[in-house]
Amino acid sequence: MSKAFSKTQALFCLLFFSVRSALALNLNEPLPPQGIVFKYDIFYKGDKVGEHELKAIPDGNLIRLDHARTIDVKVMFVSAFTERHQSTEWWTKIPLLNKLNAKTQVNGKEVDIAGQISGNSLVFKVADQQEMVPLDAVTLDSYWVASAPRHPVVIDVSQGKILKTTSKTLPDGSIELTGDGFQGKFSYEGDFLVVGELTRNGNTVVYKKSLGK
Repeated sequence: MSKAFSKTQALFCLLFFSVRSALALNLNEPLPPQGIVFKYDIFYKGDKVGEHELKAIPDGNLIRLDHARTIDVKVMFVSAFTERHQSTEWWTKIPLLNKLNAKTQVNGKEVDIAGQISGNSLVFKVADQQEMVPLDAVTLDSYWVASAPRHPVVIDVSQGKILKTTSKTLPDGSIELTGDGFQGKFSYEGDFLVVGELTRNGNTVVYKKSLGK
């Protein structure tokens, strides 16, 4: 079970819009100075296995996104898979990824990644290896916003890998994503995610908007 789940752990981080004020769920609306919070519960085989929280904060002409995710899958009360993820991304309001820093521990193994725009590309570094992606690339932490699945180049920040994807809009308005041996489906309200699911090797991870938070 741990092997199958490890192939899905870094696929995407989908986030819940939860502010007390009556903000519309659209990117073109200004953020309050204190920022807004997104929260999601993470499910695997019907069991809640983790949580993801994002805080979006205005930072000059950019939007700063602070991510924190924890996942713990247990088999017979023993941890079969664990993940601890923290990252900060700075986005333009277009939006385009301007800069990122991330740290992820998966079953005790740590991956650190840092990147920023350089010329006409986004350059990021994992350990001693440097990679380059187009300016419109997104990360697996990006699927909180409806435009992200339409970007074909994705950075897996937890593993330091580059993924290629394709997407299409379904009749119900949700977005279907296919790439590198996996399939995903995302439903949005305005610009922001309500429910997301991803299936790989017959295993599905579901992110659902947290209620009452």
